[in-house]
Amino acid sequence: MDRREAKPSIRSLLRILSLGAALLFCSLIPFGGAAAQGKWRVGMPVPEGANEMLGATLGGKLYLYGGQGPGSRPLGLFFVYDPGRDAWTKLPANPLPVHHGALVAVGTKLYLFGGFRLPDTGRPGWVPVADAWMYDSASGQWSALPPMSRPRGALAAAAVGGKIYLVGGAGLPHGADLPDGLRPGSAIDMLDALEVFDTETTTWRALAPMPTPRNHHSVAAVGNKLYVIGGRVGSCYSGGLSANIWMNDEYDIATDTWTARSPMPTARSGTGIAVIDNEIHVLGGEGWVEDEAGGVFRTHEVYDPKSDSWTRAAPMTTPRAGFAVAAIGEKIYTVSGVNVGRATPPPVADVNEIFVP
Repeated sequence: MDRREAKPSIRSLLRILSLGAALLFCSLIPFGGAAAQGKWRVGMPVPEGANEMLGATLGGKLYLYGGQGPGSRPLGLFFVYDPGRDAWTKLPANPLPVHHGALVAVGTKLYLFGGFRLPDTGRPGWVPVADAWMYDSASGQWSALPPMSRPRGALAAAAVGGKIYLVGGAGLPHGADLPDGLRPGSAIDMLDALEVFDTETTTWRALAPMPTPRNHHSVAAVGNKLYVIGGRVGSCYSGGLSANIWMNDEYDIATDTWTARSPMPTARSGTGIAVIDNEIHVLGGEGWVEDEAGGVFRTHEVYDPKSDSWTRAAPMTTPRAGFAVAAIGEKIYTVSGVNVGRATPPPVADVNEIFVP
């Protein structure tokens, strides 16, 4: 890896060390409230569960996309869940399925960005793509959109109005010869890029990069600000060379500036995220620690941007990573994923568990 590629990793490491004292301080302070709030109930399981599923809310329904099968094969699973009927319907996937993409809803349409595909030949790996797709829920048709500025997977996205903000992810290093794509231990370009896609003009624009390049993070929008929380540095694969981080970076859309906020108490990657009443719920994820179900979390922490503080909510019933999360009304739906991080292959959960505050 050349010096250009090494700088983000060094910068990330220095920032992690500088926030270490803050994390220790937060760990010594009790969370607000005497007990974790809220409760969980069970909905109809998804007909086909898988690792690395994405979720988005559209028209009061949950749309589920993705899936990573054996040998890192993208499964292209696509379902819609109707909470009123507690029923699932299978839909046709996009022409070129991916895993580790980003799925966002705007109006009556779904937007799918980036992700990983298999290499054309050779060993199975993660090949980043720059593809962008739109699914029209009225017509039931997929159509291709102008691609991102560069291929990337394990990114995150959130919509504000008619614009979609895509941040971070993992890409192939410039000039690197990686015909198998990204694999454990391979060189990687850890991305700090923030791009905005205008759904009305179908055009892209680059914005101020985030402070810490990362992948497998989560992002949520509250008001006119984005919050990029947690994630992974060092690699896009869990364990080994990678490390989870707890950073919580706020992006102000009006000023195109970033500000560090109170870090997430539990460093995690591959989390689910949802917003209820302007509070951000961060659920599950991978941690690779002995006391959290072999590396997969049940942890459910809630961030209040107004007070810049964290509290605990009732932990997930089934610990999971790579699962779909979406808020519908005052409820959070958590679907599928894998529930034991150190099994090979990890067991897939078909559960549909619903959090009620």
